[in-house]
Amino acid sequence: MANFTTDAEICIKREIEVTNNELPLDDLVSRFDIIPTCKWIQENSFERVCLQFPDELLGVSVKIYEEIKNRVDVDLYILGDTSYASCCVDTVASMHVKGDAVIHYGHSCFSTWNIPVFTVLPKKDLDIDAALKILQEHFPDESVRLCLFYDAEFEHVIRNLSNQWFSRYPGSYVARVSLADELRFQGRVVRDASGARAAWTRSGTASVCTSAPGGKHCLITLYLSQVKTAKDWYLLDPEIGSVERMDETIWFKRRRFLIEKCKDADVVGILVCQLAGAQTKDIITRMKQLCRVNGKKSYIVSVGKPNVAKLANFPEIDIYVMVACPENDLYSNRDFYKPLVYPFELEVALNSNREPYFTNHVTDYGELLPGRKYYCDIDHVKELTDVSLITGKIRETKVESVDGTSMEMEVKQNWALENIGRNLQDRSWQGLEQKLGETEVKLAERGRSGIPLHYKNEPE
Repeated sequence: MANFTTDAEICIKREIEVTNNELPLDDLVSRFDIIPTCKWIQENSFERVCLQFPDELLGVSVKIYEEIKNRVDVDLYILGDTSYASCCVDTVASMHVKGDAVIHYGHSCFSTWNIPVFTVLPKKDLDIDAALKILQEHFPDESVRLCLFYDAEFEHVIRNLSNQWFSRYPGSYVARVSLADELRFQGRVVRDASGARAAWTRSGTASVCTSAPGGKHCLITLYLSQVKTAKDWYLLDPEIGSVERMDETIWFKRRRFLIEKCKDADVVGILVCQLAGAQTKDIITRMKQLCRVNGKKSYIVSVGKPNVAKLANFPEIDIYVMVACPENDLYSNRDFYKPLVYPFELEVALNSNREPYFTNHVTDYGELLPGRKYYCDIDHVKELTDVSLITGKIRETKVESVDGTSMEMEVKQNWALENIGRNLQDRSWQGLEQKLGETEVKLAERGRSGIPLHYKNEPE
């Protein structure tokens, strides 16, 4: 056994590096908005409040807890391991303790929730003069129309940043972070130099993003729906002082490939990667309707934080459609055995009323629902065939042309449920089952002892 495992002594003597996250008291109070947080709790008379931290801030979570507790008489709970992405408010964990509100720390996706939320954004230093100087070298013409889409970690310097921005480019715009406006886009509202809301629909507009190294936030925002009229996208990295033009060619090629995979799939898994958002149920219903109209089976899969091992337990599913916030990064993960797509890919693939060749992409699934900008009706079309661009074979689309209330639809639904049972019967492992009266009653026995690398009852 020792030939296949690591020596137990190595595990015990292993040294772990601990990062020191200690901050002076004044910096702690100002950096994490302790005073505004306490004021918000007192004004709303909350009794139970949850403090949600990302992994990188768990080191200071106890100190923040103590600072708030010393100022406000309220029951506080620290939420560490979130149910899904740390940018989403963990409403599920807050319901476990019957929390009245959540204070969210760190990067946020600015999604809407059914619980009061106070957002404490991260703060990062920015050399405004140096950043705008580099930008001015690339755009020397002051009459050019630009829109500054800054990362949320620069919100604490936005007043000074916007003043210098408009002094250099008076006819441009700034996408300001707004936590209260209902008509915001990705948590932001586009405003001009006077502070008025701007429609931002003029052609020829270039959009400039300032972000942390890697530009993950900008790369996702680059393809969001309401910015399709932008002429070009540029990434301004203030740390290395570079301006890079963003190219979407590879990204769009992969999107079109995944749309073909959606058409080839017979079984679609609706992967719930979103917490209790306001429109989660509505988009799940729409995805099921799309699959039903096209004669495809659909299963709802909720496994907490998705990973490769969890999704590998469902080999019957051909492709997964993620119900997730716009900043979910599962799409870029190539380790999964089956492809993962956004609802928009499934819409383009299965909704015959949509234009098959798109020039923009919608990652905010709320825009696909009735009454929103990118909603499109679903028709019950006739049965048709086409050729798969991936396999080269003829693909038969088994679409439904009957009313959902008819007896034929009900019979087909029961047939689908019957197939689920057959799939489970063919498996050697089906899950946790009670099997009342089938399991022999035994006395308690001494279990294994030791460490997982080498139990005491294992041979040397």
